[in-house]
Amino acid sequence: MKQLRLSAAFLIVLLISAMSLGIISVQALAPEIPNPTREFYVNDFAGILDSETERDILKLGESTYKATDGGQVVFVSIDTLNENTIEEYANALFNKWKIGTKDKGVLFILSMEERISRIEVGYGYEGVLTDIESSKLLIKFSELNGEKGINEAVKVIYSDIVNIISGNEDMVQYPENEESNFFSENPIITAVLVIIILILVVLDFIFTGGRVTFFILRMVAASSRRGGGGGRNSGGGGRSGGGGASGRF
Repeated sequence: MKQLRLSAAFLIVLLISAMSLGIISVQALAPEIPNPTREFYVNDFAGILDSETERDILKLGESTYKATDGGQVVFVSIDTLNENTIEEYANALFNKWKIGTKDKGVLFILSMEERISRIEVGYGYEGVLTDIESSKLLIKFSELNGEKGINEAVKVIYSDIVNIISGNEDMVQYPENEESNFFSENPIITAVLVIIILILVVLDFIFTGGRVTFFILRMVAASSRRGGGGGRNSGGGGRSGGGGASGRF
């Protein structure tokens, strides 16, 4: 009984520590996803773009679909995530709309209330548009939004995504300064958290043979496995596995 209580205590502490480091996230209810607009490549539900920007994106999206043999780059703006994470919402929308023929799809989405952005990459482009490149593009978007406004920022990033998946990455300019995060800005706190995790893991192996640690590793592994046709008005049957990046603007 005493060993059982120790195991339960270690599990609770490890789960809390893992969540504090962002290793495990709490899943919200499945988000409610709207249907795509008739234009499909530009879905400005939040009403942030002018008509010229929408026409430019639509034209580029249609030409990209033809030039890449079914590749689809879709822009979406929404008012709010309704307590979902941007990752959950983007993944659900991508898979519901089936963006990209043969999984060759990219979603560029903005949520205006939370001021958060994401580039979601389909399985077919995960080796072409990497998570690091997606992160850099979102940093660039945030900078452009502050300097030149939302319309110019959206057009530039949409064009950059098209250039990357079309094999013209040399035309893309990335920001010089990398965005910092909480852990890089607080190395002492990060080091303390890592030490705490290591101590708890060692104690877990001493008292329970590592059962709690292996349980958490299985949870992390499970969460990481998330999750013809197409044209102007529809998706191409594509799927996303959660690749991409998120950022704030």
